[in-house]
Amino acid sequence: MNFVRLSLHRTLHRGSAFRPSALRLSQFHTSSWQLKTSVVEWGSGSKELSVYESESIIAHGPNKTCIAAGASHRLIAISGEGEAGILGEGMNHSGQLGSGTRDDKWSVSAIDTSGMVILDIACGREHSMVLARAQEETQDDQEKRPSSLLKETILFGFGNSMYGQLGLGGSKDTLTQELAGEAVAGFVFEPLPTSVQLPEPGENVVQVECGLDHTILRTDQGNLYSMGWGADGQLGLGPESSSDRAVPTLIDRLSWKAKGKEIGRVKEISSSTDFTLALLENNQVWIWGNAEYGQCMMNKKIDRVLEPMHIPHPIPETETITSVAAGGTFGLLLTASGNVYTCGYGALGLGRDKTQILMPERIPSLSGVRKIVASTDHAAAINDKGELYTWGTCGETARLGHGNSENCFEPKRVRLPQEQNGVKVIVRDVALGQDSGLAIIEYDEN
Repeated sequence: MNFVRLSLHRTLHRGSAFRPSALRLSQFHTSSWQLKTSVVEWGSGSKELSVYESESIIAHGPNKTCIAAGASHRLIAISGEGEAGILGEGMNHSGQLGSGTRDDKWSVSAIDTSGMVILDIACGREHSMVLARAQEETQDDQEKRPSSLLKETILFGFGNSMYGQLGLGGSKDTLTQELAGEAVAGFVFEPLPTSVQLPEPGENVVQVECGLDHTILRTDQGNLYSMGWGADGQLGLGPESSSDRAVPTLIDRLSWKAKGKEIGRVKEISSSTDFTLALLENNQVWIWGNAEYGQCMMNKKIDRVLEPMHIPHPIPETETITSVAAGGTFGLLLTASGNVYTCGYGALGLGRDKTQILMPERIPSLSGVRKIVASTDHAAAINDKGELYTWGTCGETARLGHGNSENCFEPKRVRLPQEQNGVKVIVRDVALGQDSGLAIIEYDEN
């Protein structure tokens, strides 16, 4: 398998580079909020909300800003005309910020992505994935280029790969070192963004999701691939396989080239911890991974689901499921009517007295919701007014964004810094990590 490791001195065959950059944190600065689009950050032990601003932060369109958060790091990817790069902040034990180094302290870094458009980013416990495509320079260039190349995507991984979660072929099982006469497992990591190859040429990744120590990919051919830690069925490879995988491995049950044609195409996947939800184009919901908290939505607890399992429609037949979000101990379903259903264990959004349910129940305080997101044991929703709500357990990380460390058993609106000046704020996107959160916001001054 041939890998492309992108650095300052090596470029893609398309002429694009993905490399450590001189892009500085000072390019993202707290100001008097004169711009209409910003990224707001909270958590990691701070009860204050911080604002990052740049003319290149975009809320809509093909060059829109992407955000992601992991266990203790977060990424902001911008693809504007003035600057293009990925800003990283947080812990960098395994090179998960992609700067080419490892650090045992809080760090900031930036990667130059000039010549590329970032389509998606995802963060796990200590690994990161970036999905990109080459930027289309001019109309003349586009006309000269084969149409298939315009759609081609490139997937990069960096950070911890002890379980093979980067899909680069290396893991603790493939690397050992001799120490005092004994074979000891080595530390496997990749501090620079390195391209991940799929088994089939010409197949393009269209969505990437990270669990804690595994990664799941969805492609334009209707296939799903997984890699990384598999002990709890996170990889969905079947009842005979719970071992780790260090390269993208086909999930037979839901992939178009295997058994997927019998079922239907997957249109969305969600995984944040050790549990995965998949939504098909026919609106069926499938699950796999750790289900010991009852998050499988089948009125029971299952220790491990090693292969994707169909969930009979678990909510009223009048509701159409349009999106899914998988936490660590719970799952969320969003319907076409804007209702949110929850199931599993924890601060589920149903009140202090309901912390364990085995079938989905609607969260009554939420309506008109257009986006749901889940992390290990907390969640977020954006409604059609652009308001952001979070709930779940909090603790000293202050990861719910409410300015305190209190657990929240029902959804509570996050009050953004700009609102203190009487400015109307519209939240466009949100990302949750295990200790922090990010949101892309726009100002509606009218």
